[in-house]
Amino acid sequence: MLKREYCGNRPTKLRLRVLDLFVDFFVFIFRKTKHNKYIVPNKILLFNFGHLGDMLMMSYMINALKNKHPHIEIHIVAGSWCKNLIVNNPLYDKVFFINHYRTNRSAISIFAKFKLYVNDIKTFLAEHKNLYYSHSFDFRYSGYNANLLLPFLNAEQKIGFGTRGMGSLLDIEYYMLPTPFHSIDQQIQSLRSLGVAQTGKNIEPILLMPADEKNTLDIQKDYFIIFPEAGTKNRMFSNAFWITISDYILEKRPDVQIMICGLTEYSSKLNVELEKKYPEKIIDAVGKLSILQMIPVLKESIGALTLDSFPAHIASTLTTTLCLFKEGTGLEYFPINAKPTYIIHDHKYSKDVKSFREQMTIHYITSLNERILQKIVPQAMDELFKFKKS
Repeated sequence: MLKREYCGNRPTKLRLRVLDLFVDFFVFIFRKTKHNKYIVPNKILLFNFGHLGDMLMMSYMINALKNKHPHIEIHIVAGSWCKNLIVNNPLYDKVFFINHYRTNRSAISIFAKFKLYVNDIKTFLAEHKNLYYSHSFDFRYSGYNANLLLPFLNAEQKIGFGTRGMGSLLDIEYYMLPTPFHSIDQQIQSLRSLGVAQTGKNIEPILLMPADEKNTLDIQKDYFIIFPEAGTKNRMFSNAFWITISDYILEKRPDVQIMICGLTEYSSKLNVELEKKYPEKIIDAVGKLSILQMIPVLKESIGALTLDSFPAHIASTLTTTLCLFKEGTGLEYFPINAKPTYIIHDHKYSKDVKSFREQMTIHYITSLNERILQKIVPQAMDELFKFKKS
């Protein structure tokens, strides 16, 4: 058996090691066999307690699995925040919701999140009681997973990672790859036994969600899209920075509009400042587009500018995209692009990664501070969007 490596800081790793001393002991005493031989897949239960980017990239792997085994039935358990990506998606035959209290980003208290989590588990187990699966998979290796539920699953073979504890409850446990790696290469290990051969370099980023063509936006000409928000504030930039970038876009392409997309007051303030400076040039899309409405809007755009967040992943499958990955995880969560994509990042452990996928340019700098980026981003846009040099 390979040595189990845990994901997390030192206190977390120590806690997981202590937990697994007890779990491994009880499994050794009470569990006689592990079903680690090949089983023909027919009905699969998936778990993913991650957020939108995690769910989107997982869908590429599930699409590859269904291409290999077109007759399998797939059920999925996820947070309700992923509803738009999985409900009515032809990849999934049945959807369950468990809102894990540690990945739930809603504004309610931690007590309310935990109560919801427990109730969701009770509801799921009640529905699951009369369902049986050939396999269960959990692709989460660095965040909170469903290993706690493994003893209650009616699955013939349980596959996943022990990197967040309780790995001995799995029938087949997968381990960490040498760094740097892409998350898809880490996760897709667990599908190798079912004949899936794709890697992060060649997997196809196919979107199967039904697009929504309806929106209320006032689009009058060609447009660029700016997504100025990320999941954490340390990965974001000031409004002044985005105004400087907008100045450059409109200097090079005075015939276009700029669309501002986002969900919070931060994007609203940016939109107001830009509308004052450029009347008739700004499209206010803050809080006005669902994920499904975003698909056709991205397809029709000239290009997008994003941070290390879900928009980077979906935009790079649909349009030319410039990504600013500040204080992120580097190669591990680079987008799986289908369109020309330019990534500027400061992840020192990925600094030697010069290429990853076709139509992707990777530019490492030691710090993504705004003063440096105001020089580098225009150069990247010149190259990516074919702006004529002054």
